[in-house]
Formats: sequence, C-alpha cells, structure tokens
Amino acid sequence: MNKELTKEQIEATKKPVGMWHSIAFGITDLMGGGYGALVGAYLMFFFTTFCNLNPLEAGSIIGLAKLVDSITSIVMGKLSDSFWRTKLGKKYGRRHFFLLIGSPLVLIVYSLLWIPGVGYLYYLLVYCLVEIVVTMVMIPYETLPSEMTTDYNSRSKMSTTRMFFSGSITSIVTLVGGIVISLMGDHNAYAYTVIGITFAIIFSIAVLITYKFTWERPVDVIKAGMTEEEINEHQNLFKFLWSALVSYFSTLRVKAFRQHMYLYLLGVTAQDLFSGAFVYFVVFGYGLSTSTASWLLSLGIIGLPLTPVNYWLFTRLGARRCYMFYFSLVILSLGAYYVLFLMHMTQGMLIAVLAIVSTIYLFFKGGAYSIPWNVFPFIPDVDEIITGQRREGEFAAMMNFIRKVTSGIAAVFLGWILTSNGFKTGATTQSPQAIQAIVYTIIFGTGILTLIAIFFAITFKLDVHTHTVLVDEINRLKAGGKKADVTPDTKKIVESLTGITYDKLWPIANETEKVKLAMEND
Repeated sequence: MNKELTKEQIEATKKPVGMWHSIAFGITDLMGGGYGALVGAYLMFFFTTFCNLNPLEAGSIIGLAKLVDSITSIVMGKLSDSFWRTKLGKKYGRRHFFLLIGSPLVLIVYSLLWIPGVGYLYYLLVYCLVEIVVTMVMIPYETLPSEMTTDYNSRSKMSTTRMFFSGSITSIVTLVGGIVISLMGDHNAYAYTVIGITFAIIFSIAVLITYKFTWERPVDVIKAGMTEEEINEHQNLFKFLWSALVSYFSTLRVKAFRQHMYLYLLGVTAQDLFSGAFVYFVVFGYGLSTSTASWLLSLGIIGLPLTPVNYWLFTRLGARRCYMFYFSLVILSLGAYYVLFLMHMTQGMLIAVLAIVSTIYLFFKGGAYSIPWNVFPFIPDVDEIITGQRREGEFAAMMNFIRKVTSGIAAVFLGWILTSNGFKTGATTQSPQAIQAIVYTIIFGTGILTLIAIFFAITFKLDVHTHTVLVDEINRLKAGGKKADVTPDTKKIVESLTGITYDKLWPIANETEKVKLAMEND
C-alpha cells in the first residue's frame, strides 16, 4: 500500500502556475461558455424558424441529446480518472489525451449542427454527437486546476481566468451573431450556419492550446493514495460501468458537494430557461428584431473589465456571501424586465432601458455562474480526506451528469410550454397566450429557481479559511501524522465540510493504525 508521498512527489504537485498557464487553461472555456451561449440563444429559435420543427420537437432533440450525454458523463469521468493505466494515458496524459482528440472532433460535429432544413432525425443524431464530444473534452478539462496545483489562490486564479474567457465568449457569440444576422438578414437561415462554423474553428483551436500548455499530476502521485489491489485493478466493461455508477453516486456522500450541486443546478437551470426563452421574449414580447436580442445578450461583455472584482469578492467574502449577493441582483433585474414588458414605451426608449437592465442582469448572472467553477476545484480535496483518493474526474462527471439531465428537462419544459400555449412554428407574430407563456417562463421560472438557490446559499461553509484548514490536515496525515492528534477546531471544520464523523475519515490512516496495532500485539 502507498501510504505517504515522498518529498519529491510532493514537490511535483507544487509546480507554480503562472499567468500564461492560467490563460492556456482558461481558453478552452471559450468552448464551454461559447457552446452554451450559441445553443441557449439560437438553437431552439433556429430549429423552430428554419428547420420546420415545432417547439416540442426542438425541445425533445435537446432533451434526448442531454439524456444520451448524461450517460457519456458517467463513463467519461471514471474513464478519465483511470486512463493513466493505458499506454495512451501514460504517453499523453489521462486528461490531455481527450483534449488532443477532442480538438478536431469539435470542429467537425459542431459545424454539421447548423445546416438548415434537414430533418428531425438528422438534428437529433448530430446534436447527440455534439454533446458527447463536448463532454469528452470538458470533463477532463475541468479537473486541470486540481491536477496542476493544490494552492487555493492559484486555483482561484485559474478558475477566474476561465470565467473571463467564458464570460467574454458568451457576449462575443451574441455580438458576432447579431452582426452576422444583421448583414445576412433576420430571415436568412445560413446566417446561423456561418455563426456556427466560425465558432467551431475557435473552439477547436482553444482546446489545442490547453492541451499544449498545461500539465497533470505525475502517475506516482496518483498511485500514492491507492492500495496495490486498486493500482493493479482491471475490470470488464460491465464491472467498469457498475463501479462507475457506484463511485459517482458516492460523491454525494460529501456534504460540501451536495450543497454545491444544489446551488449549481438551481443557478444554471434558471439560466437555461432564461437563455432558451430570451430571443422569443425580445422578438414576440417586446416586438423587437432577432439582431436586437443578440445585441442585448452581448452586453455582458461590458462587465469583463470587472472580472477581477468577482475574483476579489470570492476570495474575500467567500462563496456563500457572493452567491447571496449575485442571486439577489439577478432577481431584481428580472423584476425590471417584467416592468418594462408591462409598460408602453417608444421603441428607442425601450431599447435604451433594456440595454441598461440587460447589462446589469448579465453581469451579475455571469458572476453567479462563475462561483460554482471557482468552488469546484476544492471539492475533491474534501473527498480526499474521506476516501484517500483523488477523484476530480468523477466529481466533474457527476456535475455534468446531473447538469445534462436538468438542462434536458428545461429544454423539454420550454418546448412543451410554448407548444401547449399555441406557439406557431415559423410565424412572425404569436397569439397573446403564447406571448404570455414566454414572459412567465422567463421571468417567474428563472426567478423562482434563483430565489430557492439563495436559501441554499445561506448554509454553504466552504471558503478560503475552511479549505486551508482542510488541506493542512490532509498534508499532516499524508506526512504520517496521527488522527488522534487532530485539534478540536480542525475536527469541527472537517466534519462540517464532509458531513462525516472524523473517526471515519482518512481510511488509509485507519488501516495503517490497525496494522501497527496488530504488529504490536504480535
């Protein structure tokens, strides 16, 4: 059994992460954020306007693809965590191999998605492939901050850099999209094809940069928390899938992770409803053009210079206070959207006020969305003191698995709401009932989910102080420290994060102490 890391192994995990490395890591979230922005802003509208699909069909494509991809998420996390056992994993890295092959695949499948007027089965198949390829890249990618460093501030810097790219591309996608649609025409289906292929090229290059200029934990460090049996373990496909399922759902034992998931899923599902309905909301609710809707969505870019403020607030205030602050302002912005809908303003005045409200909403929505990814790199540390293992891939996979399920449900729900309220495919005007359904979905659906998230944020405990205490305790135990020597404050903090009594934590130490006791008795 590998009980303790050597000095050399510990040093290998302390390689400094410079700004260039943070940028090289963060740039792949051009795909993470951009892909979501394109799908959220345009895909359902593209399907229902140019592909002869009704909203329920469009929503079912997204929902079924997310369901298929949720299975990919289950396999991908476990596969990535154990890929170091293979020749390809040893040569390219258990995370980096998937970035390498993902780069060209992203370019191919994403370009194929935006071809108009083909048919339901074509879009379903291609969108399933898109989701699978994106997951194949993003799950290994999301583990890299935990792979590259154990330092809280370095991980926060990497996550903030990632959110900068994600936030910027979200705005750039809709800004460029609005320009292309304006130039080619609101009713030109191939405007969306141009947008899709352009960003497919950008996403592919970004993934390749991350592959080239980031690194992973050495294999010896991966093995250090494992028994010889675990190191040499080989499983057939059925056992692999079963053990993956068991292992993934065991991540929910971690109290901090459960709380993290509640907040993450409520926040992103609320944004799924908002993004999916926003173009409809602007076009049919306010009576404005598609390019205006795209321009409004792009205004989040104004908040990019303030991205360091998000980082500063996260490191100073902690996740709990940041969540409460950002979510509260999201709700206030939704209220402003609704008031504007009820008022009768001239088009020029309406666009001007919408620009202000959208800027505020998108900035604070972006801040709220960035917090889970600032928090995520620290979750595997909480798990490590429970299991003695590093399971970044499994936690990333579990997040993606549940995220895909809720995203699919949101898409189907939106499609069902529109269809059941008489939305007409390809029409330039809609009935009052259909418009009311769009408005209520975007305002009250998004608002209620965000309000629930605020209540969960109140109990969230993971912050810079509690994480530092946790990591110090892990390092003490790795160095051979006895569990009996834990301080009362450390014990209390560790138990509050794990949700498990201290005597059941760090199983390697428990086994070691049993062996020593047996030897003394002999």
